Amino acid sequence: MHVVFLASAFPHDAAGGVDMVHVRRATELARRTALVAVVPTPWAPPPLAALHARWRRYRATPRTARFDDLTVLYPRYLQVPGAGPWAGAAMAAGAWPALRRLRADGRCDVVFAQAVLPDGLAATLCGRRLGVPVACLGRGTDVHGLAHASRAARRLAAWTVRHAAAVGVVAHELGPMLARLQPRRPPTVLQNGIDLERFAPGDRAAARRRLGLPWRAPIVLYVGRLDAAKGVLVLCDAVARLAASQPDVVCALAGAGPLEPVLQARAADPALRGRLRLAGEIPHADVPTWMAAADVVVLPSAAEGCPNVVREALACGRPVVATPVGDVPRLLSADAGRLVRTGDAGALAEGIAVALRTPWEPARLRARVADMTWARNAEATHRFLAAAVEQA
Repeated sequence: MHVVFLASAFPHDAAGGVDMVHVRRATELARRTALVAVVPTPWAPPPLAALHARWRRYRATPRTARFDDLTVLYPRYLQVPGAGPWAGAAMAAGAWPALRRLRADGRCDVVFAQAVLPDGLAATLCGRRLGVPVACLGRGTDVHGLAHASRAARRLAAWTVRHAAAVGVVAHELGPMLARLQPRRPPTVLQNGIDLERFAPGDRAAARRRLGLPWRAPIVLYVGRLDAAKGVLVLCDAVARLAASQPDVVCALAGAGPLEPVLQARAADPALRGRLRLAGEIPHADVPTWMAAADVVVLPSAAEGCPNVVREALACGRPVVATPVGDVPRLLSADAGRLVRTGDAGALAEGIAVALRTPWEPARLRARVADMTWARNAEATHRFLAAAVEQA
């Protein structure tokens, strides 16, 4: 079986940032079957590349790359402003020559899209023209975001799911949302893996020395996109409240996003000065060090699938304070952290305070996720894709 792994969010370099999950899914699956990754990338004309760092990154992206033994193709497409859910159609036009060549070379038996929109739409448009089955993987925002999406987005998602040969989700709670679009065929749950060799309990003092963090202060860590839906502003309010009883508390935010300027301003506020540290987007390889340095990891999101950061924190032996969204309640119980009300800064502050004063056993926290490996994910994914090819 030859798999084309279509993922517009696949990283453009080996550092990978938070999108390294795509690399792990693809490389582990490639151990079991032939696989090429295709990453639709916006075409960046020189004037735009000269004006903005994001467009410079697009322009600097190579046409092909290697991630270990994995071949990655980066075909260009025209990113139309305001295209919204129709971006998948532009991606399909850009990816079509690469997929057509792979099919002609006998290297495309199934296209595996890493989101319903826009990737799934692009894959389905190309797959129908090529005569090959398409499998879509719902991963989070592309699924739960449909509840608040435009009518056009919901219709395109429904069309994509109905015409896909197979549909999977990374979290149990995402399944019913997609099943409404295609009630005759419930999605298959393909839970992400964890790199248990990299994410493991580490020396807190050594990690803090390496990162320049205070060695005695209680440290609260957030890793992810700096976006309102992730609850980072609620977290800032919670830290300001927590400072009344924990005046030396430090909250580190590791990530990038639209709220970065707002958070920089909040960091200068007297209530948060010296307590809020913006680390920026960090390489995925550095996340375990930040988790080792932390006393507690937080995820105050309004919506999630099965968030990797919660499972990676537990693998590192760190408790988690999070909101009860997506599959988070399946991961957290009182012996692994705290669940708090969404959008409630007071409840979040109290949950963090309880987690900070509770003695935790790293080995017991890690044991909760010890079976969530990428090898297990790849075995299930291979069966899922093979069934799609067989039924096509």
